Amino acid sequence: MRDDGHALPPCFGQPGRPGASNDAATRRGLLLHAEDWFWAGTFVLSLFLIGWAIQQLLEWPGTLAEAGASALLRYSVVAMAIIAVFSAFRWSILFVLSFVARRRTLERSLPELSDWPFVSILVPCFNEEHAIGAALESLLELDYPEYEVIVIDDGSTDQTELRAARFEGEHGGCAVHVYHKSNGGKWTALNFGFRLAKGGLVLCVDADSRLAPGSLKRCVAHMADPTVSAVAGQVRVRNRTTLITRLQALEYLMCNGGTRLSQGLFHSVMVVPGPIGLFRRSVLEHIWLRGGAGSSGPFEGDTFAEDFDLSMAILCAGGRIAYEPEAISYTKAPDRLFTLINQRYRWIRGSLQVLRKLSRRAAADPQVLSPRIIAWSAWIYVPDCLFTPIASLIAPGVFLVLLLSGMDLRPMFDWYAASLLLQTGAGAFFVAVHRDRRTILAVLPALGLYGSFVILCAWLISVVDEVRVAPMRW
Repeated sequence: MRDDGHALPPCFGQPGRPGASNDAATRRGLLLHAEDWFWAGTFVLSLFLIGWAIQQLLEWPGTLAEAGASALLRYSVVAMAIIAVFSAFRWSILFVLSFVARRRTLERSLPELSDWPFVSILVPCFNEEHAIGAALESLLELDYPEYEVIVIDDGSTDQTELRAARFEGEHGGCAVHVYHKSNGGKWTALNFGFRLAKGGLVLCVDADSRLAPGSLKRCVAHMADPTVSAVAGQVRVRNRTTLITRLQALEYLMCNGGTRLSQGLFHSVMVVPGPIGLFRRSVLEHIWLRGGAGSSGPFEGDTFAEDFDLSMAILCAGGRIAYEPEAISYTKAPDRLFTLINQRYRWIRGSLQVLRKLSRRAAADPQVLSPRIIAWSAWIYVPDCLFTPIASLIAPGVFLVLLLSGMDLRPMFDWYAASLLLQTGAGAFFVAVHRDRRTILAVLPALGLYGSFVILCAWLISVVDEVRVAPMRW
């Protein structure tokens, strides 16, 4: 037991010599060395074009004033220019941090453990009769010596429990257990499963996700470092059949994957995703104890984002969270517009709830706000929850007014072209890092419009509901 309370299971021992699998992974990574530098160079060159485009934006209000434009229009353009400067600077910092993290990954392999610890895998599910079978099959195919799978049916009204029960029993080194409980939400199902788990490490996955065979080993190897409290894997969209799902696939890759890659450089990943997240049991027990006598487990149900909430609780307790891009969970993304907006509503409102909860926690105990939490919250969530929606509101209005009035639109097109080049360089780099298909970059030109419409709609509804304290419906 270390002095910070995080226990290292005895089976870990000391990190051993990197094995053949890690050597092969390193060689595969080195093959992309030249490609990484190429896209890094493209990114740097695009920054010069971005600087020129920003200069055009900054000079634009003066040109509009000479053309007799209204003060409101000029102020709107100034706001766009300020957000553009911040956005370019933010993307640049994230790219640089991600690039450094990538180089460090190639320079050192994960340790090969002499004895792999027992792992409990929690699979909460509700009305997943069409997905649970494939999810459990992927878990049974994991390349891992000994583990258990605990399926928690959270009051499903379809045949989820029946189809999961077909897998119950021993499967070589894996034991599958299926339990049923009354509906209470995903967080109650996770707590239910955690209380039954036997492993010193706990992996949480979604019932509609499918894990790559080597994912568990890749995550567990990070736990050889006793200071690591949790590991976030890569979430990849598998149903890329429509424009909406392809845009989500690219968004997952650039926004989620890119952000976690840069945060992983400091072991400060702020969201361990629900489809694949590994936790040290002792850390979850510590979080549970902090919740008080009325708590039923480490997962809490006062937000829509229980994964974000738990991750922040771990970071506030001094824990460190790593990112493993080669531990992949293939998830099914919403393929209908209304379903997508509903999902993003829960994500955005959940994020707002967690940030409010963090502020209350900091007011009670200022020491929980470490510099890294403050820095990453300000760098990631303040822009996402404030600047990006504002820009999405302003830009279409400015474009429409200028188009109808016949004024010069060139600065807007210059900015779009420059930002598209910047995103292409960054996107290609993240595709290489996460070993995804380059064809996904084909939808990049539509990514901004997708964000402006879908994400903005979800953001507006989320803010309204959070302000009026609308009840949460699970």
